[in-house]
Order: sequence, then structure tokens, then C-alpha cells
Amino acid sequence: MSNYKEGETTFKTRVFTGDSQLGTFVKIYSLELIEILGLSGFDFIVIDMEHTTLSYDKVEHMVRTADLYDMASIVRIPDSEESTILHALDLGAIGIQVPQINNRADVESIVQAAKYPPHGTRGVTYAHRAAKFGFKTGKSYMQEANERNTIAVHIETVSAFNQVDAICSVEGLDIVFIGPVDLSIALNLSSDYVSGEMSGPVQTILESCRTHGKQPGIMVNNEREYRYAMEQNIPYIVWGSDIAVFKQAATGIKHLQERIRHDFLKV
Repeated sequence: MSNYKEGETTFKTRVFTGDSQLGTFVKIYSLELIEILGLSGFDFIVIDMEHTTLSYDKVEHMVRTADLYDMASIVRIPDSEESTILHALDLGAIGIQVPQINNRADVESIVQAAKYPPHGTRGVTYAHRAAKFGFKTGKSYMQEANERNTIAVHIETVSAFNQVDAICSVEGLDIVFIGPVDLSIALNLSSDYVSGEMSGPVQTILESCRTHGKQPGIMVNNEREYRYAMEQNIPYIVWGSDIAVFKQAATGIKHLQERIRHDFLKV
């Protein structure tokens, strides 16, 4: 049994063939909201456990809902502990995104924890959702999981930025995610990465990705940043978050209401 139809490509395959994938951070526990994202055509969601109080049981329901709409689910886990990685992958997420890493050794440990033997040390059981609760077993399941699961890490600390080339050389790492806000604060630069002070550091990260065959990811918040991501051939694009999207829509409606109300008052 498989989550995928015969001949269907995996999320990782699409990313590595340069097929631009659009996602958003999901911070609110609302299965209806995830359904709306799926119906709107989003390719993936990044379920945010770092900056929220989301529990694993809630995350599992969120992943299950995304699956119904063929959206990939990445979990941004709160730390890089082996048990944290295990839980996120066992519940059926297609990958993990790990914040606040600092060096190559951190990434090597993450890859080891995320992959089954012989490529890693992930604990084996088939009594979980990722293995179809035991309907998928053995070496074929473990090999498939190792191939399909996507491993992403953030470059958002000074240490990680200074060692980005070594980090990008780690075998088994798939996506190097640029956290422009955290990284700009860490480097004491303005956050504009399109044409401002952060453009240089971002280009350094992109070059390391190209050199070592990793795919870059980045967060965008507007058309200007999205166009930049497309121009730079960044295939893993996260457009803000559910909260930011809702805020943008709500304030847009309010501004429209105020403008129309002002026109009527002038009459």
C-alpha cells in the first residue's frame, strides 16, 4: 500500500526537479483551514511546532487532512532531539524542518535520526500511521521512507551561516531553508534580501546549495519576494503563515470598507 498512485512523483522529486512548490506555515489548529489551503491549490504546508503549542495528536490530524487534498506535510519541529524527529515522521508527515541548527554535526545527527538503517538510526516499528499501521512492513517500507522523507534545516544563526558550505555537504540533507528574519537579526542587517543588505548572505547560501546539490527554500511575504524566489530558481517557497494570510485578507477588507465608506460620506 502507498500514499501515491502508480507513476506519481513524490514531493521530494518535484522539489529536486525544480518544480516550484508553494506552501505556508500553519500555526492554527483548524482542519477546515487546511482543507481551504488544499482546495486553493497549495502544494504543501509546514506545520509549525516551534512557535506554537501544537501537540503531536493535533499534528497527526492536520497531516491526515492535508493528505486528503494531496498536500505534502512538513513538520517544523521544536528541536532536533531524536525522539522529536521520530514522532513527527511516525505520524505520517512527509518530512521535517529543523530550526536553530548551528553546524555540520547538528545536521549529521538530524539525518541519522530521520533515516532507517542502514542509512541512519531511526527506531523501527510498523504500528504507526507512516507504515499504514502495519500494512506496510520490512525493508521495502524502510527503503521507501528513506527515499521519500524530506529533511530541511534552517540557516538562521551566525554559526550556521558561517558553516553553510559544510552544512550543505551533508549527505541525506535535502533542503536548506533561509530564515530571512532570524538571520538578518543574527547578522545585524536589514531584512530585505531582494536588493538590501541581506541579498549578499542569501546569495552565499544559494551558491553553497548549488555547489553541493541541495535545494534552497525561503519564506516570502509579497509579490516582490516571490518573483525573486522564482528568478533564483528556489523550488521550496513558503508564503508567510496562515496567520499572516488571514491578517492580510482581513486588513485588506477593512481598508476597502473605509475607502468606500469615505466615498459615501462625501456624497
